[in-house]
Amino acid sequence: MKEKKLGARFWFAILLVGVIGQLAWAIENNYINLWVYSQTQNTDSITLMTVTSALAATLATFFIGLLSDRVGKRKIFINVCYIIWGVTVFAFGLFSYHNMLNLTKDQATAILLVGVFMTAMDIVMTFFGSSGNDAAFNAWLTEHTETHNRGKVESVVSILPLFANVLMLGIGIPFHIGAVPDEFLKGQIEAGVYPDSQAGLAHGWFYYFLVCGLIVTLVGVISIWLLPKDNCVPNRESSYGRKLIYGFRPSVIKENKEFYLLLVTFFCFNSAVNSFMPYYLVYFQNPVENYGAGFGSGIDFYVAFAIILIVSSLLTVLMGIFLMNRINRTLLFFVGLGVGSIGALGAFLVGSFALNRPLMVTLGTALILGYLICTAVLGAGIRDKTPERDVGLFQGVRMIFVVLLPMVTGPLISQALFPTAEFDPNNPTLAGKQPSPVMFLVTLGFFLLSAVPMLFLRQVQKKNPPEVKE
Repeated sequence: MKEKKLGARFWFAILLVGVIGQLAWAIENNYINLWVYSQTQNTDSITLMTVTSALAATLATFFIGLLSDRVGKRKIFINVCYIIWGVTVFAFGLFSYHNMLNLTKDQATAILLVGVFMTAMDIVMTFFGSSGNDAAFNAWLTEHTETHNRGKVESVVSILPLFANVLMLGIGIPFHIGAVPDEFLKGQIEAGVYPDSQAGLAHGWFYYFLVCGLIVTLVGVISIWLLPKDNCVPNRESSYGRKLIYGFRPSVIKENKEFYLLLVTFFCFNSAVNSFMPYYLVYFQNPVENYGAGFGSGIDFYVAFAIILIVSSLLTVLMGIFLMNRINRTLLFFVGLGVGSIGALGAFLVGSFALNRPLMVTLGTALILGYLICTAVLGAGIRDKTPERDVGLFQGVRMIFVVLLPMVTGPLISQALFPTAEFDPNNPTLAGKQPSPVMFLVTLGFFLLSAVPMLFLRQVQKKNPPEVKE
């Protein structure tokens, strides 16, 4: 079979819409964590946001994915939801500690309200983000690719989150944002420009969210003309309610055994990723005395993360171009799992016993590279095995295993093991759970667990080898 040419417009569309969608997700999954930590100095709100946003993302993808199947349209959901998504990104900058303190006049209540309002806003943002990106854009991408080119496409798609993180870091530098003040903000606080670290950090965060929100909204408008037309046939074979539970019927699971084994593997693997990812940036910025890596929020942090993200992304792209469609994907998964496991174990040992910055960057690169390789393999496999008649519906099933369960399991286990420390000298009453290297040990455990369903999948594939297409 002749391979379908994807074309320049397709590649530009998935790069622009994909990268900016991942920029918004990078903000939601990482930078919002830095933001709320900068205002509360503990990880409680981070964990709460991670769990509730996972639930919101899953419900949105289920209902909107199925709705897009029934109406036979994806673009309209992408366009509208991206536009609203951008507005919700901007709104995060409004919920600072001092804004809440001005309302309540009580420090403890202000900290509580930061967590409450940030969590509520995160749920709203996640609903529109998941509707536009996870439900509509993912289904659109599946319908516009084929088995022949999905390995290449998925390798590119898998690095978009990290490319978005690089973009996110670049936008953040001029605003001096972070979980802790950099040297410039420390000078401003000492000079009396800001009363404390929360106020100093909030100023830059407000403008950061404004810029990023405008970018996401603008891309939503551009996508109206940029995205190629829908390639989706309306599917109203059954009632809406019956379709919601269709993906969990034993007969459906039996008919699509490989699809569900891939989902179980993804659940274990993403539980590993979510054991460290929500706290990763905070851990890197926190000082050593508070169990962090001590990079701060200045240039050292940006250089370290740029190296990790750029090197791992380039290696993943090269892998996608030269290896993804040429060697067995299961083997490639285990290679990625091995690389990630070395990174996780090394990060735990170095972070716990002999902190060394160059070594932390090297191990961080291995950890993220393993994450990207495995994500590309699993993502391509799931697209290949998604039933063609209910692509949107099965995005919801996918979200339960890939997002909801891992984002509840991983963070809660890591959070339970984190130590408690007092941190901000300007606000000594603020104390809470601090990210520590123990999260990498939890990550390693889930990495090893994810090998089990993948081995079962390998046995199923040996019994039912895929057809070779000419």
